[in-house]
Amino acid sequence: MTVLQLAPVPRHDRTADLAEPAPITALHQRVRDFDLSDRAAERDAQFAMAAVLLADSVLTMSFSDTLDQVVPVMSWTGHPPLTDNGLPASAVTYLGSTDGSRGWWLHYTRRPDEQNEEGDLLHVLTLIAPCDCGAYTDVELVDEDALIVLLDELDTEPGAPVPCDYRLRIRRSSYLDPRHDSTEPPF
Repeated sequence: MTVLQLAPVPRHDRTADLAEPAPITALHQRVRDFDLSDRAAERDAQFAMAAVLLADSVLTMSFSDTLDQVVPVMSWTGHPPLTDNGLPASAVTYLGSTDGSRGWWLHYTRRPDEQNEEGDLLHVLTLIAPCDCGAYTDVELVDEDALIVLLDELDTEPGAPVPCDYRLRIRRSSYLDPRHDSTEPPF
């Protein structure tokens, strides 16, 4: 193994060397004006934007014949990670409704505790739908075929609330409340 040692380029003008501070002094001068709370907000915004970009790319790569064709590019709203709860950054986009008030949503995140064969975090898309009872319910979309079957077997008008006793297990879990009595929109 060869180690390459880089040396500073010698300067011929020694008066310029005297005017410039040492690198450590310059570094201290640069960080003096940084506000760490601003840096945290910038980082959160970067994570939220990364979630938006990843959500768009997941639709392009994995749902190219369905969701990618109908969800406008960059229509997502990014959310920063909730580090206290161990939740990664996420993104959500509104899919519409029939009554103009309670609509369908698509949520994207990455699952921090599981990885695919390449060691990458798993991308998770969740379809969130209103129920007849006024609550919201969700179903994880494992792939495009599952989405096609799910929507094909729905017997409600597109964008309408689904029955709470829906036979395809779309009511696998309530979005906010395990008793399934929450009426708050998901986002």
